[in-house]
Amino acid sequence: MKEIVFDFFNYFVFFYTSLMAITFIVMMFLSFTSLKLRRSYYDDNYVRKVLSESPYTPGVSVIAPAYNEEKTIIDNVDSMLGLDYPIFEVVIVNDGSKDSTLDKLIEHYELVEVPFAYIERIKTQPFRRVLKSQNPEYRRLIVVDKENGGTKADASNAGINAAQYPYFICTDVDCILRRDALYRCIWPVLSSSKHVIAVSGTMRMANGCRIKDGQVVEVRPPHTPIPLFQNLEYMRSYLVGKMG
Repeated sequence: MKEIVFDFFNYFVFFYTSLMAITFIVMMFLSFTSLKLRRSYYDDNYVRKVLSESPYTPGVSVIAPAYNEEKTIIDNVDSMLGLDYPIFEVVIVNDGSKDSTLDKLIEHYELVEVPFAYIERIKTQPFRRVLKSQNPEYRRLIVVDKENGGTKADASNAGINAAQYPYFICTDVDCILRRDALYRCIWPVLSSSKHVIAVSGTMRMANGCRIKDGQVVEVRPPHTPIPLFQNLEYMRSYLVGKMG
């Protein structure tokens, strides 16, 4: 009986791993085909020209929750404010930070509390106030201060409640977006013959990359084993699994 169980287990593992390998090969082929088709579908110069000149270009709200991010908050917000798109805003949600995250934002961006018609379309933990900058250079920045909700989703929902534009991107405050990320995200929504309700991007690790002024200027793989394996998993999941 024991030998039968072991044989069954061995065959199960063999066929399972074989099926997984075949699946990944098929998905790699499908993702390669999809990337080839998409390369001809998206032209940077054409998309930028159309959306920059059109009076119907929709605004986009970039929503990023922040909890105890005092060490990197200024660099990360500067990176988001440096995005290239005609109409956008950056909504930073201070999710009840216990460090100096909010104080640094107030000091660096000259923020003051402003009257704001905060409509709670999505239920979240209590909202405290909205702050905006007195400096025209930071006119795109909105900071929502709220009580901690214990989850990123609660903070993101508060950002959605405060967003003024019909489209929004939910990201992490420590993520670095490409300068043309908003063009790339909104174009499938506007140009597709089907009703597109959501777009997802490809993510990679910044470990090993060279970053200057909040942008990745040189892409390199990580140099240590654990981040390297994590980077390979990101590539597998995004470029193979999701694209396939």
